[in-house]
Amino acid sequence: MGDSYIQFIRELSLKCANNGVVLSVDNYVPSAYTAFYDREEQANFADYVVIMGYDEHYVGSEEAGSVASLPWVEKGIQDTIAEVPAERVINAVPFYTRLWKTEAGTLSSEAIGMDTAQEVVNTNNAQVYWDSDVSQNYGSFEKDGCTYQIWIEDSQSIAAKVQLIQKYNLAGVAAWKLGFENSSIWQVITDNLSASN
Repeated sequence: MGDSYIQFIRELSLKCANNGVVLSVDNYVPSAYTAFYDREEQANFADYVVIMGYDEHYVGSEEAGSVASLPWVEKGIQDTIAEVPAERVINAVPFYTRLWKTEAGTLSSEAIGMDTAQEVVNTNNAQVYWDSDVSQNYGSFEKDGCTYQIWIEDSQSIAAKVQLIQKYNLAGVAAWKLGFENSSIWQVITDNLSASN
């Protein structure tokens, strides 16, 4: 499967180059089960290798947690630039967070945007504090016999992730997904990219 995927990237890169199209390839953070994507070989053909610095915890995860804690994102970048030149790597940040719900011992979650996350916190008077271990604001509250937890993506957490671009001399930043961001986040990204130059 991996060889066929890389062959597809090779062939696609020729078509893109012939038509003046920039080719970037999105990748999960490196792990044993994603090694067959062969990021090093991708970088021989694609213009950019994007590291999707999100889904550390996802729907179906066995425990609640951050979508993208800073240490996890940073390790994903470090592992990627061990295979791909840093100037060809783009760090993708999440514009969403997960609202985790534990009901009668069963864990579930839903992805919500930045403004919705703030509404959830405000509406439920959630206790929120900066968790320096993950570099995010964390909140929790009880409602209707359920426990809710949220690791919030906001201007502070996104700024910390964008600052990794300068630290590792990366090519730039991408995001998932449009519509989940709040209006101020673009200035946060711009300011922190400017600080990188």
